[in-house]
Amino acid sequence: MTSPERLDAFLTGFGLEQAATFTAVRGGDEDAVIRLFGGDPGRARPMNLEELRDHYDRDYILVSRSGPAVVVVENNAYQGSREEVLRPLSRLGRTASAYWNVNAVSRLSLAEDGLVLSGLDMVVPEDPYGARPEAWEPLLEGLTLGVGGSWGSGLAAVERATGARFDDAWISGPHRVVEITPVPEYLLGQGLVDSPLLQREPFVGYLADLGPALLGRMRRHALELALAHAGLRDHPLAVAALTADEIPATARERLRDALTAADDTALSQSHALRAEEATDFEPEWERPSHLAFRQAIVFGVLAWCVEAHLPTPTDCLPDITSSLVMAMTGDSERVVEFWMVDHLHDAVRREA
Repeated sequence: MTSPERLDAFLTGFGLEQAATFTAVRGGDEDAVIRLFGGDPGRARPMNLEELRDHYDRDYILVSRSGPAVVVVENNAYQGSREEVLRPLSRLGRTASAYWNVNAVSRLSLAEDGLVLSGLDMVVPEDPYGARPEAWEPLLEGLTLGVGGSWGSGLAAVERATGARFDDAWISGPHRVVEITPVPEYLLGQGLVDSPLLQREPFVGYLADLGPALLGRMRRHALELALAHAGLRDHPLAVAALTADEIPATARERLRDALTAADDTALSQSHALRAEEATDFEPEWERPSHLAFRQAIVFGVLAWCVEAHLPTPTDCLPDITSSLVMAMTGDSERVVEFWMVDHLHDAVRREA
């Protein structure tokens, strides 16, 4: 294995330390890998690794072989971190990828036999996910992730998983570059496609006619789940907000202001509670301060919904689902249902 320190120096030397994705497929065929990334092998041409830094604004992948693995490098792109790419690649052989960007968003992924086994954030690696979240553990021994870690540790993990080596021989060896068309996103990815939620309403109806006409219904569904999760379903302000289109404009203005004030009050309460709570409170989402924070988020969203009815009512709620995300922490059935609604809502928006 190449040391993380040497890999960090390599990334800096080739201008890839701020944003890149490295994907390795053990035993794969180069042309097959290119196709699964959305490229045409017939259009590939030679390119040196150092030239890639000059093409950060193009959908290029640099493809080559390192030992038993096919390696794909992206500058300022992340296709190799996506489930839609990882899962098909892993049918060719065990696949691993390390992705990071300038905002320290990162992902270390391990896939095999058509499934993402384990994925984790390299900055906050404590919450892996996937078909076998623990699958990365034996491959990370001795590597430093999280605070004090580096992207070089992620590359070292990719080496361990696939047998690739990001050494001098690979760096100076032959590489091919090809422009790709990003692979379309799955409507229902791993972990969602087999959900029992899809066997009951309203999800059966959503899938039967998934399109823009459902956006308002989905947003109302998401809002009702958030109200219940925040304990606000029967709150007088919430009840009034859900029927704001039936009251005069002046009353809607007063209601909006009352909801904004409730948002501010709940947020202040959350900060005060957090200051008094134990630092090792578990689970995190059951902190009393988190309930107040969820309520602040929901009050703010309700104020936005009422604002959308000014000066006259509208036919559809504004796009509130992404704003509700921070309120939907935890592992309850209600939270799981919200994330399914949010996923399908995003799918409709992408298509629209």
